[in-house]
Amino acid sequence: MPRKNRLLDFRTSRGPTAVGLCQSDISGCAAIVNSAQQKLLFGSEQGDTGWYGTWIGMVFNITAPGNPFITTPRGVARLENISVCKRPVPIQNQFFEYLDYGIGPQPRNIACNWLQAYERNTVPIFSDLAPGNILRAYLTNAVDAGKRVLVQGLDANNEVIYSQDALVQVQGDFLDLTAPFVDSQILNSLTALQKDITYGSVKFYEVNPTTGDERLILTMEPGETTAAYRRYQIVGVPNCCCLPGASPLQVEAMAKLEYIPVAVDTDYLTPINNLEALIEECISIRYSTQDSPTAAQLSIKHHKDAIRLLNGELIHYEGKSRPAISFKPFGSASLERVNIGML
Repeated sequence: MPRKNRLLDFRTSRGPTAVGLCQSDISGCAAIVNSAQQKLLFGSEQGDTGWYGTWIGMVFNITAPGNPFITTPRGVARLENISVCKRPVPIQNQFFEYLDYGIGPQPRNIACNWLQAYERNTVPIFSDLAPGNILRAYLTNAVDAGKRVLVQGLDANNEVIYSQDALVQVQGDFLDLTAPFVDSQILNSLTALQKDITYGSVKFYEVNPTTGDERLILTMEPGETTAAYRRYQIVGVPNCCCLPGASPLQVEAMAKLEYIPVAVDTDYLTPINNLEALIEECISIRYSTQDSPTAAQLSIKHHKDAIRLLNGELIHYEGKSRPAISFKPFGSASLERVNIGML
């Protein structure tokens, strides 16, 4: 993905002046750029793949056989396409399994499952916590001592955890980060995690209270305040494939990047890195807040200019006459499903 422009590049461009801000106003510039990113990213003008630079190739290691899960990192909004053993595999949403006269919830625990990926719920950790274990948080920067983490879930009695924070009752239990680590109470389920903005990453381990064994289940970045990650289940993974005996197997994927807000000068403008398009969208946002007869029309004009620039960038880097098209005249009814091969 392109990482050419940063918040600093926006501040030193014509952008701040165009929206009535000072170049030295870091928080103000960050706020309007973040707003422009969201409006361009979540608007209806882009297609499935998105604007140029909003996708990235990734590789995940999985253990076969079975029906393994893939949990994507913070910077991924969704997986657009995946390939298992060099073979493209469809990704189905959560409603697919509940269609009338459909295949039903997967996996079906039968000898042969169709090789497909299924969206699962958004989860707070990369690997699930085993019931009866403790959550342990490690600092990576001593300056973060005293920052807090909110752990939400079920306690050892399967009751929702509540605690008192000064005069306010909160769902969950606050932990004060200390060096080298701090432990939670025994948990049967972890449903959510929050943390303060920190200087360093915070690593979370699941700990067996009897043996003391630790297992890393999550690393939260400094600017990350809530833990939420997309999860997919791959059903019908073969025991071996193009690399017999290789373990773990690798799943290749094209991922759509998630919007991550900027805060400091060195933060990259992601996933949309087109500086001129962002400036035009910032101007559009400014006009949208004004109460004048021509403000609405000017807001629409500058938004269209931003879309035009993004479309031009996409054509410039990807071309216009070589689109990638997936054409399935028979839908998902491939001959492989009835054990018929083709030479």
